[in-house]
Amino acid sequence: MILLRKIAVFALLLLTLSLVVPSGIQAQAAEWQLVSDLDPTFAVEWIQVVYDANMREATNPPNAARIYGYAGVTIYESLFPGMPFNRSFVGQLNGLRDLPYPDESRMYDWQVVTAAAMQTVLSKLFQGASEETLTSFVDLMEAHAEQRREAGIDETVIEDSLSFGAEFGQGMLEWISNDNYEDTRARTAEYEIPSGEPYLWIPTTEGTTAVEPLWGEIRPFALSYAGECSVEMNYTFSTDEDSAFYQQAVEVMELNDNSTPEQRDTAFWWVDTPGLTGAPSGHWMLIGSQMVDHLQLDLERTAEMYALLGISVADSFISCWETKYRVNLVRPVTYIQENINRRWIPFVETPPFPEYPSGHSVVSGAAADTLTALFGQVVFTDTTNTFLGLRERTFYSFEQAATEAAMSRIYGGIHFRAAIENGVRQGRCVSERIMESIVLNPIRQGD
Repeated sequence: MILLRKIAVFALLLLTLSLVVPSGIQAQAAEWQLVSDLDPTFAVEWIQVVYDANMREATNPPNAARIYGYAGVTIYESLFPGMPFNRSFVGQLNGLRDLPYPDESRMYDWQVVTAAAMQTVLSKLFQGASEETLTSFVDLMEAHAEQRREAGIDETVIEDSLSFGAEFGQGMLEWISNDNYEDTRARTAEYEIPSGEPYLWIPTTEGTTAVEPLWGEIRPFALSYAGECSVEMNYTFSTDEDSAFYQQAVEVMELNDNSTPEQRDTAFWWVDTPGLTGAPSGHWMLIGSQMVDHLQLDLERTAEMYALLGISVADSFISCWETKYRVNLVRPVTYIQENINRRWIPFVETPPFPEYPSGHSVVSGAAADTLTALFGQVVFTDTTNTFLGLRERTFYSFEQAATEAAMSRIYGGIHFRAAIENGVRQGRCVSERIMESIVLNPIRQGD
């Protein structure tokens, strides 16, 4: 009787597990290659090729951030079937309702799946780019497939993986196509810069046009709406010499004119000019890449990091640009030349978009807080811009790096202090919303 009772309990337990654990998950764990068994280097190489493409094509800062966001999600989701205890972004990101799922009767190599998916997605995101850029995606995909062949992976598995990766990439592109990017292109070209008031921004370099004035209409990845984290201006435009606005302009001018060699080095390190680098968001993505070796991350953790960091930089630029073109505040160089010193020139050339808030500050606040949420306080040496002949810089935390990146803009003479300090606050809000709304790992119970 006791034996029969034990058999019944065991049978009930098996039935319960079959109901709780989806059959697909069981199949993955039993038959499919596990992502945790793969080296994360290939993911680092994909982020580097995206960085190089953004640099080569001189992609503007908001659009570069969008591309990093989709690249990070593509890496994670293409690996997701090989991570049996992780959760998908489906149902967690705006508009992402479904993605292709692999045939459970076939075997796949996730490195090759990711390669084909990334090549498919990036070729569309860089549509119209140079042949060198488009070829770089094909070359890396083929290199990764060949690498896996040399590792002994069966050719049938390689071909199935390439086929599914391309199919998955098309599924990603269906989601991407509805983010309002294409819808804003024609209207962006027709945008007219508001005028008639002394507080309004005007381009500061002849021949330039407003960069992405409708970017606040792009669908966020995780924010409920573009203005969710907007930090409104807490000071009023004024030309009165006793006003806070005037005094902030004086501070910009004096810091710029009397900057130390260290402050000038800081401005150079973080300038991240499109065309010379992979844009400000790319700087933070490469800091993430440096963490792979520095913290000895496995591929699961690397994929999670790239996805969350990419979403953070993408949503921070949507958030920032919504505020920028709604506030439309004059730049320091215009204000100073009109009210303090007509011959004054900033150390760094002012980019063609409004003053408030600082884009570097918002993206740095968001990226640093996301990295801190993932890894805690980390001492690290940033080597991102050493290829420009600049000295590497060591930081005691991601927050310290973000503070320096933000302050670099006042050292360069292109932002008021309020745009910097409030920008960091806005970026931190973006990261907080993302980390609160997205769950990639279930809370495990017991041993």
